[in-house]
Amino acid sequence: MGFFTDEEVGSLHITSMILHVVGDGAFSPQPARAVEHEEFFIDRIRDTDVSPVYSFKETSNTKGQIELIATGAVSFEEGAQALSREFSRLHVGSSRDGALFIFELSTHDPVTKIYSFVKYDYREAIEQAAVDEGGLLRRIVTAFIADKKAIQKSTIVRVVGGVAELPISARDRMKSSPEIGDYFATFLDVSRTLSDEDLNKKTIEVLRTTLTACKELLPEQDVPSAFRRAQGILRDRQEINEAAITDAVLAAAGNPEDEEVRSTIQSTTRRRIRVAKLEGLEFRPDRQVLRRAPLRKVRTTEGVTLTYPDDAEGITVRRERLAAGAERFTIETACVTEDKLVRDPAR
Repeated sequence: MGFFTDEEVGSLHITSMILHVVGDGAFSPQPARAVEHEEFFIDRIRDTDVSPVYSFKETSNTKGQIELIATGAVSFEEGAQALSREFSRLHVGSSRDGALFIFELSTHDPVTKIYSFVKYDYREAIEQAAVDEGGLLRRIVTAFIADKKAIQKSTIVRVVGGVAELPISARDRMKSSPEIGDYFATFLDVSRTLSDEDLNKKTIEVLRTTLTACKELLPEQDVPSAFRRAQGILRDRQEINEAAITDAVLAAAGNPEDEEVRSTIQSTTRRRIRVAKLEGLEFRPDRQVLRRAPLRKVRTTEGVTLTYPDDAEGITVRRERLAAGAERFTIETACVTEDKLVRDPAR
């Protein structure tokens, strides 16, 4: 999960729902519906869960309308109709028709409400009747299927104590993730708060912390080498997502065959991805961020010269600032590969 907490995931219940057709002629407001097929729709809402990279603007009309519903200032039906009407008004001609669901959900926390918007494809399907009913085939014009690819657009909003939190979960099938389309962003009145560069920097931190935590499982326990290999793998990917990060970490660990070792690395990676709020996201690699680390050269007054990859600091090279400008360097290595006398060019 990227937006929901663990407690929320296990306690979601739909309290209200409404459905409108959008993109098919004039808008026709519909009444709120009785909650039906709750488990099916909660599974679809979970399918839309991604970590937030967009946030409401403080003046967002959509945010304000959701707060009116949450506080009871307007009924769910009236508020959801107003939101659906605005969505339909902004719906551009090039967008596919669909069904816009708005759900209100309760959680384990009585002061927290979740609002989910899901624009679903229309799909044709064929249903076969039971044998004792003749086994006939029946054409269904509108079918909502259990397929993430059938969801065109989605948003999840958390409201606590009647106030909508600014970060939201949003995805748009029509755009390269994590971008959302212009009319969808206009309807929500949101701005992107995390760039691809930011997401790449978070990815770097995931690699660094995961490999450090799994040091004992790495070839020769060499964290810097594993880090550089994982970074290079992601740099050459067309797209970065959870699976790509996990694959890069496993490759950097030498693709261990031991199932217990693989499981430990995978679970550690998933935890770090969750902490970094990268769950469910896909984004392009930023080759400037994922470039090879430059070498840092340090020369001391005692005539000692140290050269090491800048990303090794804090991992295998520890640098401590002492009193009066003094410093202490501690280098930990799995193996010394070169140790010889060299000629001093100053002599």
